[in-house]
Amino acid sequence: MKIALNMTGCKNNRYELDQILRWAIQNKVPVVKESEADFAVINTCTVTSVADKKSRQLIRRTKNRHPGLQTIVFGCAARMQKEALKKITEVDVLLSDINEVIKYLESQLGKTGQCGNVNLIESAQDLSRCRALVQIQDGCDSYCSYCIIAAARGKSKNRPQKEIIAEINGAVAQGFNEVVLTGINIGAYGASVTTQPEENKFAELVQEIFKKTKIKKLRAGSLGPEFFNKKWYEVIKNPRFSRHVHLSIQSGSDAVLERMRRNYKVKDILKIIRKLRQISPDMAITTDIIVGFPGETEAEFKETLKFVKQNKLAKVHVFPYSERENTLAAKMEQVPVKIRRERADKLQKIADQCRREFIDNQLGKEVQVLWEHSRKAGWSKGVTDNYIRVHIKKSRQPKSISSERLTREIINL
Repeated sequence: MKIALNMTGCKNNRYELDQILRWAIQNKVPVVKESEADFAVINTCTVTSVADKKSRQLIRRTKNRHPGLQTIVFGCAARMQKEALKKITEVDVLLSDINEVIKYLESQLGKTGQCGNVNLIESAQDLSRCRALVQIQDGCDSYCSYCIIAAARGKSKNRPQKEIIAEINGAVAQGFNEVVLTGINIGAYGASVTTQPEENKFAELVQEIFKKTKIKKLRAGSLGPEFFNKKWYEVIKNPRFSRHVHLSIQSGSDAVLERMRRNYKVKDILKIIRKLRQISPDMAITTDIIVGFPGETEAEFKETLKFVKQNKLAKVHVFPYSERENTLAAKMEQVPVKIRRERADKLQKIADQCRREFIDNQLGKEVQVLWEHSRKAGWSKGVTDNYIRVHIKKSRQPKSISSERLTREIINL
């Protein structure tokens, strides 16, 4: 049996594919290109209607290019769009989660003949590039008015600390120098539910990671502002914590945040940004912003524009609001799609200018670079610990970390 792995969506989906890869390696199941596979395992995303569309396109493209393989489709879209995916003829096997996928693959072991000569993927680095992904938490209880993920992933579940530590030590043994902590709502780690932010034990987990592992760099996924506390700022000061924090902000308007059912206000975000910059003026603070949310007025949109301008964020992922069936926001008064797109374009221009200014301010400074695989012969590409992509015409070992002086010539925009 030979399998291929593909996905749409977030690092959490990538982590799940990594787990299937590890299962395959342990069971001597070749992970190969789709052209050589018996099964294509596809992890899907449903965070927006665009994500649903991309998932369907990936499934159809995979099957149409390689009619002989079977498609095994799972993930968030498979759970939330089950009836729609059942109608897609390119879907051969529709499953809910990673456990069902592995169980199905195990049932197929030995049924597909000998492997022959194939191009094997040898290790998890081929999926996670040169940093290891480690899931610490899954699910969410918050039910923000626009979000379907709480329904798709279920209630928040904390992974045992011992398992996390063991996995990071395993990554270190495999030569990884950087780990990214992933999950659906990782700031809530340790809390009984994500709606009780004061219960979180994220900082305590990070402290234990620093004590009990030798990982050189730790990077966190998206962090909700409501979970920040004094202990967090102490662990972020540790030089092993990358100078990059991705805040899940969503809007710079209190009125919009309230309609979104986000559990914080703009003043809380400003306080966090100020403290992070006190820790490190060169820290990259990145975020996601939704524009054109139901009921968003021109004045509220301008509040978000002003927020991004004044805070000089290192990078902003801008999304025009996308209706999700069975969410509260879908029943609210909708902003016309044309206006959503216009606002997204306006904000993106400001965000791009902020990105350029952030990079310009880093020129001439010494930075730590994690090196990745490069397809360009004679070149090495990597990313700094404060989230700037670089490339140099020198040989650097993938997964290694080196100190480099940041110049305009090596920046890879």
